[in-house]
Amino acid sequence: MTVTPQEHACAPAQEVLWWVQHRSARKDVYNLTWRLTVSGLETEPLTHAWRLVTARHEALRTGFARRGDALVRQVRPAAEARSLVDVNEASWPAPFPADPEALLDELAALLHAEPFDLARAPLARLTLLNVAGRQELLVTVHHAVLDGWALHLVLAELDEAYGAVRSAVTAGEDPDGLTPERVFAELPVPYADFAERAGRPVPPESLAYWRAALSGARAAALLPDGPPRPGRDGAVVRHRLTRAASAAVPTVAHRVGSTHFAVLLGAVRAVLAAGGATGRTGIGVVVANRTSAADQSVVGYCAHNVVLADAVAPGDTLDAVAGRARDALWESLPHQHVGFDRVVDELPAADAEGLGAMPPVLITHHGRIGGGLTLGGAPARLLPSPSSTARCQLVIGISEEGVDTDVEIEYDAATLSEATVRAFLADVEETLTRSAGAPDTAVHAIGVRTRATAGAGAGTRQPAAAGPAGQPAAALPRSAGEPAAELLEFWRATLGVPVGADDDFFHLGGHSLQVLSLIDTVEGNTGRRLDVTEWLDRPTPRRMAELLGLQAAAPAAPPAGTKATAPPAPAATPSTGGLAVLAEGTPDGRWLHLIPGAATGRLPYRELADALPDDWRITVQENAEDTENAEDPAGAADTGDPDETAHTVAAMADRHLARLTAAEGTPDVLAGWSMGGLLAHAVAARLEAAGAPCPPLLLLDPPAPEAVRRARPTDFLSFTESALRGAGAEALRPAVLALGDSTEREARLLTALLRVAGARGAEARPDALSAHAALHRRHVAAMSGHVAAERVAAPALLVAADLDEEGVAQWRARCAGALSVVRLSTDHYGLLRGRPAREVARLADRLAARPGRPDAAQPAEEPLPLATR
Repeated sequence: MTVTPQEHACAPAQEVLWWVQHRSARKDVYNLTWRLTVSGLETEPLTHAWRLVTARHEALRTGFARRGDALVRQVRPAAEARSLVDVNEASWPAPFPADPEALLDELAALLHAEPFDLARAPLARLTLLNVAGRQELLVTVHHAVLDGWALHLVLAELDEAYGAVRSAVTAGEDPDGLTPERVFAELPVPYADFAERAGRPVPPESLAYWRAALSGARAAALLPDGPPRPGRDGAVVRHRLTRAASAAVPTVAHRVGSTHFAVLLGAVRAVLAAGGATGRTGIGVVVANRTSAADQSVVGYCAHNVVLADAVAPGDTLDAVAGRARDALWESLPHQHVGFDRVVDELPAADAEGLGAMPPVLITHHGRIGGGLTLGGAPARLLPSPSSTARCQLVIGISEEGVDTDVEIEYDAATLSEATVRAFLADVEETLTRSAGAPDTAVHAIGVRTRATAGAGAGTRQPAAAGPAGQPAAALPRSAGEPAAELLEFWRATLGVPVGADDDFFHLGGHSLQVLSLIDTVEGNTGRRLDVTEWLDRPTPRRMAELLGLQAAAPAAPPAGTKATAPPAPAATPSTGGLAVLAEGTPDGRWLHLIPGAATGRLPYRELADALPDDWRITVQENAEDTENAEDPAGAADTGDPDETAHTVAAMADRHLARLTAAEGTPDVLAGWSMGGLLAHAVAARLEAAGAPCPPLLLLDPPAPEAVRRARPTDFLSFTESALRGAGAEALRPAVLALGDSTEREARLLTALLRVAGARGAEARPDALSAHAALHRRHVAAMSGHVAAERVAAPALLVAADLDEEGVAQWRARCAGALSVVRLSTDHYGLLRGRPAREVARLADRLAARPGRPDAAQPAEEPLPLATR
């Protein structure tokens, strides 16, 4: 029975975050991840504890929906907590073949960046990572449901619930019998009360206060330190102030009678003013907005931004600036419940323009939030944020740990370098230290390296001019004949070797995962979509530049000694109609048609194609889902077809047959690797059933038919395991991998593994791998339970690598004609690489030998050890 979620009004700040997320290119811009070092946590009690906390707090069961022009919170029932939440887990035992810390860093960054669907609760997830004895817990939430204060409360309760679960288990009690009411002494404070108060009309006296306080102010920001950096978004610097600077904060605070935060706010303003942000300037301040004891216990999103303005005169000392910051914080306190987002539209036009909709510089005082936590009875230490997005130019977070002050700055890496941010921090430290010892020192007399400005658009990126069809203008210039230097640089960065205009991507050592990385990089930096099918027919920088419209199209001869590739199809004709041409061959040459394995496409066959004689025509059958989603890469992660019966081996074989018969003529050899072998056999059976000519079959290490018939999807290698084996990084296979049903999460974990190992595909991006993971799952599901009962009369050659003798016998039973079996000394994934690929090419050439034709020439190198029966 489906229970309709309860709907409640949103707080205004929640609506702001919802709208910002939907307008942002990066959908993780308001993800909040606390990366915690932990020890001894166990997944099962942690899962029970997380469900108890989720059942207790409506914020952890909240999604959002539009109702006309309004946004509402949809809260799932507490009883659904067990089905709503789980704990993701991945584990690698010691010894780990790469740097464990590097893997944990990559995993934190990539898993943090997985976006939430704001319509689907919960907007929170836990991931427990164990790498060679190092344990970390990633707690990722969307800011629209929790702020930092609330997340601290949640983690304190998670520790309490974890202890209760462990105690119940020790007492022999089923932890499923625990309820929030039994575990926690007090009832939670409803968030709905806060949201209702926050949504009330702005009091006239508060609006009048903010209009006066912000009159004549302009936004302060750092000057960009160079041209925009394409492909960069956000980065984080975490810095502990020097002991002298940390000690200066209470010294100045004591002199002026202020909080530590007022002194730090004053120091930031003083540095910006000394750097050039003159006049009356505004700085954003994140306020907790929890003015009552009840509000301080609310688990939800309460914080928002206000803007405080001041003018630093030439003779002002830090004491003077900090004193005015103290006064502004106190005077604004009765009005801080009205966020800047509700004020800016009510300001005079000049003030609204000068400040902008979002302050470029935001400062927030975390105090001891995130400190002093325990989980499972052991300390849980908060590590630097793994965020790689920038909400504005600078978000300055200040935390205190004992006598130390930690500053974490999230910054816009497209306009600022890390060196610029660290120079700004050094200026803040120098201002604090000098002012503590010499309180009469004018802040403008303290030399700063920071360069700042103020006014409309301060600190923001310049928008790109519109390109074709409303796309951003290409970052690369057109050229008359040669690809732009930047395009060649993208290639060089991906492949790690020098690149010429007519170099073949695959001849330079490129492979399938690097293709995804290169395309993502080029499309992201040019704003143009590449027709990948067209480009793969001639995979050179020159052809890529032609297809992207970044140079004048000019025919180019292939490099000397390489096989002639297919010419580009006419613009008005579909590129291949589902058949990709790897090599044109000659008019009287032979024809090899290949069917790909699960979620692989044409790329694994490149070395095999290169090893065949030049007269061969070589085609590859595109996966139906690949073709259907060619114009919509995002759709490749969906089912690709509303009819789930289309995702069966039989249905795929029917589609492959239709496209093959639509081509002119009959191949000399029909081949397939892995699942492609299973499909090739099914296509051959259909050809024979229709009375059509059936070419000889080349089955390359296909799965055993009976094993497939008995298999469930979980019996096959996961996408991660399959990709690691294909990349030669099988040693990185996790011992435990439980990531739910998210293909994107699996792709992110795989990306982290490939990066830390420096394996093939280390440059691939998770969004490019996610669609392949989804396709892999569909293909695995298609193979599960498939019955390959047909017997094929065409001659066949079975090349075995991982296929065992029982599997060979099963294939013999399904081949009524002559079947030859060759076993090569390699594994399933090595069969299409190096010497094994060349040996397969030699076998294919012999399989296709026709009466009256001389046998194919023997290869120059000695064949691999093999056994033929």
